[in-house]
Amino acid sequence: MASLDALKKAVSYEFKNENLLLEALTHRSYLNEHPEWKLPHNERLEFLGDAVIELVITEELFNRYPDKEEGWMTSVRAALVNYITLADVARGVGIDGAVLLSRGESRDTGRAREVILANAFEAVVGAVYQDGGYLPAKKFINSC
Repeated sequence: MASLDALKKAVSYEFKNENLLLEALTHRSYLNEHPEWKLPHNERLEFLGDAVIELVITEELFNRYPDKEEGWMTSVRAALVNYITLADVARGVGIDGAVLLSRGESRDTGRAREVILANAFEAVVGAVYQDGGYLPAKKFINSC
């Protein structure tokens, strides 16, 4: 799968367990049309990745802006970590071409697709974190 290979290159991380990456790319809708698929959908990894992204961005803001107050950092983090921004990042690293969706979901181009891409990016971050820990996940996020 060419788009998966491109995504692996963009992530710049060699998975010990590639099933984590495949799980991160598996949308719930895909399982409805592919009951033979042996991996779960990406929502648990999305949950984990969301927390990792928040931590990396928070740490970066905290260290980069030592004179800024909590309220300012919270506002900046919220502007950076939202479904619109994360969907753009997901496209930039090639998740759009690698995420596994049902036929119906793959035709959608509206807000729902943006949310799916953002969630898939969070799941990929969760997969990197689960497979390799904080430093590889941080390196991936900072490369985006």
